[in-house]
Amino acid sequence: MDEFFNSKEFKEKLSKYEEAKQKGFSVFLDSDDLATIAEYYHIQHRDDEAQKVCDEAISIFPHSLRPLVFKARVELILHKDPNKAEMYLEQIEDTNDLDYYYLYAEILLFRGKNKEAEEYLEDAYDHLEDEDDRADFVLDVSLLMCDYYQMNYAQHWLSLSNEPDQVDYQEAKGRIALYNGHYEESEKIFNQLLDKDPYSSPYWNTLATSQFLRNDIHDSIESSEYSIAINPNDDEALLNKANGLFTLGKYEEALSYYERYTAVGNHGLGLAFQAVAHMAMKQYPLARRQLEQAIDELSAVDDNLYEVTRQLCLCLNSMRLSDEAQLRANTMFTMPNVECWQVYVFKAYLYLLSSRITEAQICFNKAIIMSQSTTRVLIAICMVLHDCEQWGYAYSIHKYILHTTDEDIQSGFAYLADDCLHLNDMDGYRKYLKLACNFDPDEVENVFGEKIPENVRPEDYWKIVCNE
Repeated sequence: MDEFFNSKEFKEKLSKYEEAKQKGFSVFLDSDDLATIAEYYHIQHRDDEAQKVCDEAISIFPHSLRPLVFKARVELILHKDPNKAEMYLEQIEDTNDLDYYYLYAEILLFRGKNKEAEEYLEDAYDHLEDEDDRADFVLDVSLLMCDYYQMNYAQHWLSLSNEPDQVDYQEAKGRIALYNGHYEESEKIFNQLLDKDPYSSPYWNTLATSQFLRNDIHDSIESSEYSIAINPNDDEALLNKANGLFTLGKYEEALSYYERYTAVGNHGLGLAFQAVAHMAMKQYPLARRQLEQAIDELSAVDDNLYEVTRQLCLCLNSMRLSDEAQLRANTMFTMPNVECWQVYVFKAYLYLLSSRITEAQICFNKAIIMSQSTTRVLIAICMVLHDCEQWGYAYSIHKYILHTTDEDIQSGFAYLADDCLHLNDMDGYRKYLKLACNFDPDEVENVFGEKIPENVRPEDYWKIVCNE
C-alpha cells in the first residue's frame, strides 16, 4: 500500500480531490478512490480528515464496502468498540466480498471468540470457487490471525498456501517466527523483504521489535531510525526507538521520543510511557500526574489499563504514599482479564517494598485461597520475594513447589538459580540455571541479562557458567 500511495495514479487523484475541496467544488471519485484517500490520511495521522472522506463516500454511495470497512476498523482499533464496528458491518450489501469475511471474523477475534472466527473463516473458504480468491484468502487470513496473536491458526492458514515466494507469505512466516521466539529466522526473513522493499516502515518496525527482543538494542534503534526517516510520524517506530533508548538508560532522549509518540499515537498510553521515564529520573510528582491522566484517557476495557495502574501504584509507593498505592491497587480487581489472586500478589509486593511484612503475608494467603492453581500462585510469590531480595524465603517456597506438585513446571527456574547464587549454593545455581536455559531462555534473559556475554545466547548461558 505504501508503494501505491507514492504512485503517480494515486497522487493525481489525491491532488484532484484536495484542490476541489479547497476551491469548494465537487469532484467525482468512486467509493474505492475515496476509501483509499481516507486510508492515506489515516496513515498520515490525519484522522479527522480520514473520517470526513469516509463519511462523504458513505453519503454518496450508501452500503459501499470499503468506506464502511474502514469506519468499522477505526471503531475496533482506535475506539475499541466492536458494537459500532458491527453496526457498520451490517450496512454492507456485498456480503460475499473477501473484505466482508475478514471484517466479520475480526470482530469475532476482537471479542475473544477465536474459535468461532476460525470456524466462520473455514466455512467461507469452503464456499470460495475462484482459485485466485482462495489463494489470496489463506494469506490474508494468516496475517489477520497474526494481528490478533493467534499464531496456531496463522500457521494453519499459511500451510494452505502453495505460494511461498509471495510477499504476504513471507511476512506471515516472519511474524510467526517472531512470536515463537525464533528471532534470527524472523530477522532473516524481514531483511530479505526489505531488500525488495526498503521503504516499508512496517518491515523496519517488525525487524526492530525482533532485534529488541533479542537484546540487540543498538540495531533495534537503527532499524527504528530507518522507519522514522521514511515516516517521521510512524508511532510504532517512535515507540520502538524510545524503548531502545530507555533500555540503554538514556532516559531524557527516550522521553523526547515518548513525547513524539504521544503526539501521534495512543495519547493515554504515551503519557504512561513518559511517566515511566520520569520515574526512572525520580521525578515522581510529574510521573504521578501523567499516570493519573493516562488512566482517565484509557478505555475501561483497554488491555494496558492494568499495567498503567500498576505503574501508578509503584510511583505512589516511591513517594511514600503506601496507603494511597493500596487504594489504587484495589481498582484492579474489576479490570477485565485480571485474576483476583494476581492483584493480591501485587498488593503484597507493594507492602514488602514498604517493609510491611504482616500485611504482605495476609495478601499472599488471600492470593493462594483465590487461585485455582496453588503452584501458579506460589511461583508468582517466589518471583515477588526474589525481587524484594528475600532470597531465603523465595528459595524455600520454590523448593516446596518442586517436591509437592505433579505439574510440569517450566518457569521460575532462573529465579531459583539466582536465589541459590545469592545464598552461595553454587551446585543449586548451576543445576537450576541449566533447567532455566532449557525451559525458558527469555526468563534467563530477564534475570541474568547483564551477566550474559553479548555473543552468548540465553539458552547457552549455563554452558559458560558450568564450563561445558
